[in-house]
Amino acid sequence: MFRFLFSKNLFFAFIAVVFAVMIAGLYFQFHRVIDKTNLEINKIELNRAKALSEKITTHIKTYKTEDFSQIFKNANLRKKLSNFLSLYITKEFKYIYIIYKDEKNEYRYLLDGSSGKDRGEFGQRFFPLLGKTWKQSFQSKHFVYGIQEKADGLWVTFLQPIEFEGLTKLVLVLDISTKEYDNLKRFLMPLYSFLRFFISVLSIIILLIIIQMYMFYKERKRSTIDTLTRLYNRNYLKEISGSINLSKIAIIMLDIDHFKSVNDNYGHDVGDIVLSSIAKKIVNETRLEDRVIRYGGEEFLILLRWRRNRKEVMRIAERIRKNISKENLRVDNDLSLQITISIGVNTDPDECESLEKAIKRADKMLYLAKNSGRNRVEYSSSYSDAC
Repeated sequence: MFRFLFSKNLFFAFIAVVFAVMIAGLYFQFHRVIDKTNLEINKIELNRAKALSEKITTHIKTYKTEDFSQIFKNANLRKKLSNFLSLYITKEFKYIYIIYKDEKNEYRYLLDGSSGKDRGEFGQRFFPLLGKTWKQSFQSKHFVYGIQEKADGLWVTFLQPIEFEGLTKLVLVLDISTKEYDNLKRFLMPLYSFLRFFISVLSIIILLIIIQMYMFYKERKRSTIDTLTRLYNRNYLKEISGSINLSKIAIIMLDIDHFKSVNDNYGHDVGDIVLSSIAKKIVNETRLEDRVIRYGGEEFLILLRWRRNRKEVMRIAERIRKNISKENLRVDNDLSLQITISIGVNTDPDECESLEKAIKRADKMLYLAKNSGRNRVEYSSSYSDAC
């Protein structure tokens, strides 16, 4: 019985976890869509940068600058090439410049298409933020890129090595602005905000449903559970009576012998202790699928599910009787009581027209056990005892 009630609580916990997982899944799935869209836009921007870098590199080499030292020597050529770079500066490509490394391996500006205070002068020291990416660019023959921290409106820095005589001597740099990233954010953030609002509302609704379910179950449990023994009561029996298949159960009725004298001699508090103790012992002798019901006063009803054969049912009933009567029930340090029970068994409830009549048949056997000396088990013979 107690295990059954515990499983109900686990059910509500399981429902809550399932809904929580569903909501979390929806939330993270949307994050995944955002990340995937972000990567696709990133890929598009890199393809554009690659196409532009190839165009710029090809143009530079049309000046027959295979010996890149010519660019260092000719100020007019540097100016012309810087102006050429400036033609491709847009809202998308915020900065375009070329960097070289001096004898001390320090990065310096060679060309810069920027204007005004943003322009890097020839030979001016350059301090990159993406140190590892820059180091890789001078060691690689293929483009590399690094993601900025959105500082100064920059998103991606694209680095295209420029080779002379098979060696990377210069690196063409295209700083991609956050324009497309901001466009993505402007498009997705309202959806993201709506999703968060939707998930919040859905979470509240689900929480309220779970609370209502729990309160309903709690109220139902209060009306169907005996407060003293924590067993089912007759209200529960009424609820399930219509769904019970009499061919798949056996019925045991038991009654505590001389219980009235316990209340009269020791008081109702001791009587309550006896009832609770007997209830626990009965539960321990039955299975999870069986139902133990406090039928009234000191009388208990057991519905054995998945009916066993008659001998097994009698063996269960006899085991319950022996385990209760074999040792005194200790109430406190000064009081222990010898408790016995009488049991009536209906091994063939399907011979009766209804559950109510089947229970009455077991009750007749209980009455016979009490009249035959108590502390015994009596069962109905097939067709010999009318329902």
